[in-house]
Amino acid sequence: EWFKYVVYTPSTWNASLFTSHDATVADALNPSNIRTWPSSLSSFKDRGGKLILYHGGQDEKITSFNTERFYDHLTRGMQSSPSGMDEFVRFFRIPGMGHCNSGPGAWVFGQGSGAPAAGVPFNAEQNVLAAVVRWVEEEEAVDEIVGTKFVDDDVEKGVEYQRRHLR
Repeated sequence: EWFKYVVYTPSTWNASLFTSHDATVADALNPSNIRTWPSSLSSFKDRGGKLILYHGGQDEKITSFNTERFYDHLTRGMQSSPSGMDEFVRFFRIPGMGHCNSGPGAWVFGQGSGAPAAGVPFNAEQNVLAAVVRWVEEEEAVDEIVGTKFVDDDVEKGVEYQRRHLR
């Protein structure tokens, strides 16, 4: 529907005929500035911005390789090295986590809301928001974050196990 009503504004475009040409047209058009893959975050970095990216290894909606590709795209676009990117971006791969949450892995590290997020302490070692706050306010970035897996994903049942996720 996006291509039919936005990219090719109203048309008889048929999704079954989609080719890479259609993707090229949409990227060049960038309707409403929707492109989500900037080649640089220099303005964000220059203002002191800090960004923690993470992606679940069992994400059933978006391949976990997509965030890695985005990180590599930024690195090239900003003509930086991974150590240069470390000044303002940290990327964590979370094995066993689905799309933003759930899964068999130690997926709880303060993201989102609800009981699982409330089940971990608000400290930079176990909570992604606390990690960003410390990085911004104290200029101390995290190199690892502890994920927690609750029994049946139920905080009341207790911790099943924890794992360190390294960047």
